[in-house]
Amino acid sequence: MVTDIETRIRDYYADFGGREAILAALAKRGIPLQGLTPDQLAPFDQFHTGGAIATRRLADVLAPRTTDRILDLGCGLGGPTRMLSALKGCRATGVDLTSQFIESATHFARLTGQSESVDFHQASVLALPFTEEVFDGAWHLHLSMNVADKSTMYREIFRVLIPGGRLIIYDPLRGSLSNLVFPVPWAPTPESSFLQTREEMLACLVATGFEIVEVNDGTEEALAWFAQMSAARRKSTKTKHKSMSSRTLLPLEIMARNHRTNLQSGAVTIATIFARKPS
Repeated sequence: MVTDIETRIRDYYADFGGREAILAALAKRGIPLQGLTPDQLAPFDQFHTGGAIATRRLADVLAPRTTDRILDLGCGLGGPTRMLSALKGCRATGVDLTSQFIESATHFARLTGQSESVDFHQASVLALPFTEEVFDGAWHLHLSMNVADKSTMYREIFRVLIPGGRLIIYDPLRGSLSNLVFPVPWAPTPESSFLQTREEMLACLVATGFEIVEVNDGTEEALAWFAQMSAARRKSTKTKHKSMSSRTLLPLEIMARNHRTNLQSGAVTIATIFARKPS
């Protein structure tokens, strides 16, 4: 059963799940749909801090084999799912609560010719629709801040991973006691934001049974990425390269600016956590 919090989160993201604006932006760039690649979609379907640069780095950290099956939790439009499969040759499965995301993710997988290597399911991360021990690895890229019941989520991830299965977390975490500026990309108001501190996140993982392999702070890299994105925007005055419609563009820009402000103040940090289910 979907909780009231999940319903609020699902409805919030529904406005960003349509594919029409992305298809229009591809057409304006002169990118044909035939032979479309994950790299060509990357400016439009990588919602997390660092975009495709971060996805490629995390794919190397997860390091799946071609025979592995990997779960992408909170997959959104499926950009990281498709890119991971394309880079590493593995089977990748995405789950997301928002039906518009799943419909678009499946459509884009057909366009990139990946229908046989990736699949997508509308589901709650609190009740994954899979049997036990079926995934060799999993990741979530900017998900936990939208999940109030993290203990249940990590128990579900633990359940579907094989013994020795790897988990990569790339998420914003609560930093200092400085007040967050809202709205942010994952929440319009504080009532929809469920950030943990790094210590709370690690304690939750350990309590679930995971072994912590490595923890890295990526805040400085995130701020450098924001600086690069700002410089690129200043150089370009062509609106045809914008990835969303004018209806959603301004709110997204405000959210991104606030996210950067929160990183600069220390109210939010970015962390990569590598955990493993014991063999």
